[in-house]
Amino acid sequence: MAAVELHQRLEEYEGLLEISVELAGSLDIERVLELAMDHAEKLCHAETSSIWEVDPHREELFFRIVRGTVAEEIRHRRVAIGEGIVGRVAASGRGEIVDDASSDPGWGGDLSGAFRTRAVLTVPLKAQGRVVGVLQILNPLGKLTFTERDLERMRLFAAPLGQAIDNARLYTALKGQFVDTVTALSEAIEKRDPYTGGHVRRVVCYSLLLGHEMQLSSQELEKLRLASTLHDVGKIAVPDHVLRKPAPLDASEAAVMQRHPVDGAEIISSIRELHDILPGVRSHHERLDGKGYPDGLSDQDIPMSARIIAVADTFDAMTSSRPYREAMAPAVALGEIQRGAGTQFCPRVVNAFTCLMDRDGFTVADGERLQCSLFGDGEQG
Repeated sequence: MAAVELHQRLEEYEGLLEISVELAGSLDIERVLELAMDHAEKLCHAETSSIWEVDPHREELFFRIVRGTVAEEIRHRRVAIGEGIVGRVAASGRGEIVDDASSDPGWGGDLSGAFRTRAVLTVPLKAQGRVVGVLQILNPLGKLTFTERDLERMRLFAAPLGQAIDNARLYTALKGQFVDTVTALSEAIEKRDPYTGGHVRRVVCYSLLLGHEMQLSSQELEKLRLASTLHDVGKIAVPDHVLRKPAPLDASEAAVMQRHPVDGAEIISSIRELHDILPGVRSHHERLDGKGYPDGLSDQDIPMSARIIAVADTFDAMTSSRPYREAMAPAVALGEIQRGAGTQFCPRVVNAFTCLMDRDGFTVADGERLQCSLFGDGEQG
């Protein structure tokens, strides 16, 4: 019996070490927390688990990670601190075992008939003495309730997770401040041209909708967001008489304007954190047939981020009014872009664009909702 217990403890410590190493070497907090929950469910033989995070502004808890058969149905649930089992543990800062959930006064019942909660183990996640979240596992497998040993195991696992959540929150806040600064810079430059108000915001929205439709990874979407925000930053070097001209540009003026992708790439090349987005900024006016600028790239030499921004940028230009022409209707702009598939535009991007337009999902409002969902803009969690 002693040998079995020793083996179990070694498993626990190995799992904790693995999580600690992952936490130290990764900023992908979602992946690390998923790993932690895998270990928690395995060691305590639980049916499912969740991690709740404290929203200090609303004094509520929201799901940071939720798993199980009804995860999608309950993912957006929030609980006030002090209410329910998770709220009670968040308020007290002490772990609990509830043997019979249905008889506990804090249990609000299962939100779905597809899942029945029998027993609950809940521990607080702390950072610098503050409760920043709650780890909860449900329904032990092969036994009626969790044990004090299970509670001890979960306290052990909770120790590094609270600091990880707090670090992730700080990192997210810093990233948000960085994006806000970049956006403010781009919008300040945009204000030099009285005819393109809101262009940056719209191109970011359209680019993210296209990238999401094409199933880009979260990291790729984050880079696409920054590249589309800064795609026209090089226009800071374009003289006012060219940038603000209320008529089509002549050949010499067009040549000056066509310098802006190069100037933009040069401006951001001095910022190490932005090196990954240089291709999207420099190449968003390239064409698949090699007739674009500034480098005359063709086909596979054009990075995907640039291909996406090209469609987003062109659609916004077509559907925005200028002193010398009226805005196109979105359906007309769609047809123009479809005709350019394979020559000017990437067919894969045009296909995503067509699918979004066909289901009326290519609007700024759709893009802002997606941006909020992807990056948490405008709300906690």
